[in-house]
Amino acid sequence: MASDTIGELADLLAAQIKLAHLELSVDLRVALKRVARLAVFVPPLVGGYAFAMATLASFVATHCGRLVALGSVAGLQLAVGGIGLQRTLAALQRTPILKRTSAELTSGVQRTVAALSGGTRSPDGRTV
Repeated sequence: MASDTIGELADLLAAQIKLAHLELSVDLRVALKRVARLAVFVPPLVGGYAFAMATLASFVATHCGRLVALGSVAGLQLAVGGIGLQRTLAALQRTPILKRTSAELTSGVQRTVAALSGGTRSPDGRTV
């Protein structure tokens, strides 16, 4: 009887791991599709952006000279790019990756360990 219970608990744990794997696969597939969709639009965007910055530098050059115009447009690009990169990295660090799957798997493992040790555990990990 005890070996049947342990076998069923092992099967349950294996099923939870398989579920986490499937959820990860689906999340990864969706993310890759979004990245691929972005990759299609990046080249035209970069080309248009380069022409827009060349036009801005040309316009500023009529008032300040070519070197000042190119330097000011380059400085503008570095400032905007640096701020955008900083904000993007900060947002990426705040993004929970697989938070739900990790929490469910951890909870399932805690319940399994509690069942094997003879006690029950509350969701916060305390033995009851």
